[in-house]
Amino acid sequence: MLFQGIEKYGEKTALISKETGVLTYNNIEYLVNILKKKIPSKSFAILLCENSIAPIIYYIFSIKNHCVIMLIDIKTDPAEVKSLIRVYEPSFIVGPTEWIKKNKFFKNEFYYKLLDYSIYRTKFNLFPKINNKLCLLMPTSGSMGSVKFVKISKENITENTNSIIKYLKITSKEKAITNMPFNYSYMLSIINTHIQIGASIFVTNESMLQKQFWNDLKINKISSFNGVPYHYDILIKLGLKNIYNNNLNLFTQAGGKMNIENQKLILDFLKIKNAKFITMYGQTEASPRISYLEPKYNFIKLGSIGKPIPKCKMWIENSNGKKVDKTSEIGELVFKGKNVFMGYAKNIRDLKKPDANKGLLKTGDLAFVDKDGFFYLAGRKSKFIKIFGSRFSLDEIEERMQKKGISIACKNKNDELYIYYVNNQKKNNIIKNITNITKQNNIDFKLILLKRFPRKSNGKIDYQNL
Repeated sequence: MLFQGIEKYGEKTALISKETGVLTYNNIEYLVNILKKKIPSKSFAILLCENSIAPIIYYIFSIKNHCVIMLIDIKTDPAEVKSLIRVYEPSFIVGPTEWIKKNKFFKNEFYYKLLDYSIYRTKFNLFPKINNKLCLLMPTSGSMGSVKFVKISKENITENTNSIIKYLKITSKEKAITNMPFNYSYMLSIINTHIQIGASIFVTNESMLQKQFWNDLKINKISSFNGVPYHYDILIKLGLKNIYNNNLNLFTQAGGKMNIENQKLILDFLKIKNAKFITMYGQTEASPRISYLEPKYNFIKLGSIGKPIPKCKMWIENSNGKKVDKTSEIGELVFKGKNVFMGYAKNIRDLKKPDANKGLLKTGDLAFVDKDGFFYLAGRKSKFIKIFGSRFSLDEIEERMQKKGISIACKNKNDELYIYYVNNQKKNNIIKNITNITKQNNIDFKLILLKRFPRKSNGKIDYQNL
């Protein structure tokens, strides 16, 4: 199971931060053993997450000690955290000491302090009725404050972690950096793989837009960069040659479909540098990785999400739920594997329910497969609109506008097309191009000007808050 036996890595560096310096695997084991004396096995805790050492230590402890842990972004409104506590009735609350004091949050019993984090015992049952296969609760798609959580089992997360290590060929020599929120499933999977294999992670809360982030990346000889399309947009704006150094040998991308032109720019640059670029696709519901594209196919199958991860299967189903045999026919992408989550939870009662999915995940993504068995995304099932009887994909509209150098976000509100744009785009130019794309002369749509696009903690546009 995940993290069992990591003490064998001994004095090898596990975690590094400016606040704590170097922590070896022996240091982690020492702290985990202290927590074992304080927190009983099979208890349930809410962990307020930020990119620092203490929450990662508590997370490792929780997985090793067969506890159940719910990950919540520290940016979540305190009132929403209180609501989650009422609904889920955790045994413990774990969070930054200063945050707890500032918000005058807990009247519960102070239990223990670990670095800059404090642990509080709640009034709720120490051993609630929870399915013994469950180990982790994560909000869907990096959302904050949602009452709906993804239930992930020990088998789910272990299978996916070992699969990633295998296909990415991760070794104990690798060094990663926390350039995404710790509680985002993509970042968490990087932490899982690196700790599982005995590699190192530099833990920082610095933004990629800060010079210090890149100084730290270079000084600590980080070997891999992992990001969503938004992060690669930042790399291009900063200038790839300005941020690249010879220690970087692996780049991975997940979290949505990247603009093809940007992908070409990055691939051309990394080919010269002899560095690998791997496109992946996943969902929190798959713990989280689903597929990957081998680097040797990057140029041949540009835009593809590749093939399923080891020991798993993918296929396309039509609107009747029948498997599609024809290549290039668009339908819903369906995935089967041991990493598929147990189901959703909306309250404490849902935590004792059995596995609802039995390894099968209907992704909600539209896709097609080519004659060679490579899969391509074509949008979300929910992101369509009918205009004067014609059906349009909002994802396709956004993508085609992006190819013209125009960044927009589209939303369907009662069959009206709402187009959000930022102040560096020209309104008349947007109208002209949308009309050309949709081939509608009197298209009914509304333009809304924003200073910037609202984004989730994972860098994706937050469509709910547009």
